[in-house]
Amino acid sequence: KYADIADLMADMIRYGLTDSFLTVHNWQRWGYDYRLPDIWPPNPAMGTVQDMRRIGEVCNPRDIPWGLHDNYTDFYPDAEGYTYDDIRFTADGRPIRAWLNEGREAQSYSWRPDRFMPYLQRNLKLIKEGFAPTGYFIDVFTALSPLDYYDQEGNFHTRVECAQKWGECFDYVREQLGDNAPTTSEAGHDALIGHLDG
Repeated sequence: KYADIADLMADMIRYGLTDSFLTVHNWQRWGYDYRLPDIWPPNPAMGTVQDMRRIGEVCNPRDIPWGLHDNYTDFYPDAEGYTYDDIRFTADGRPIRAWLNEGREAQSYSWRPDRFMPYLQRNLKLIKEGFAPTGYFIDVFTALSPLDYYDQEGNFHTRVECAQKWGECFDYVREQLGDNAPTTSEAGHDALIGHLDG
């Protein structure tokens, strides 16, 4: 729960663990890796917006960057605004599946790198107004190498375009959060050097 995270961070600060970076992974409206990109408001089973703000109240005075887990590779068909226009396709015209949430029997599909930005803009605006994190984690973009893909109309898109769009994502987050907010992802490859911090 968000309040527990705030309490834990307060304990860690008392122990001297101030050279830290905090990412809250399980917070999304419908639960972790489900119905993405519909992530706002925070999952009420984990606490309130005020509880989440308290994390910032604990971390900010010690300059501990903190932020949230977000994802723009997995688009679930039951999310608001879902359309195959936003999904990557194979050369022979099949939509590309992404993460399978086995616990909920929910299959996501792979976002087109050139189509997720309006959803990121919507979500980040709500998140910044809600509790102003000072860092941000976007899942998967450094665990997968940039991808060649096709859109639903059969148009070919290069991995160079993919890397550019993924990089713009991190640049946008940093700009919107301000103060050169650090951006992170998982694993790592060289294609996004200069766009994210870790």
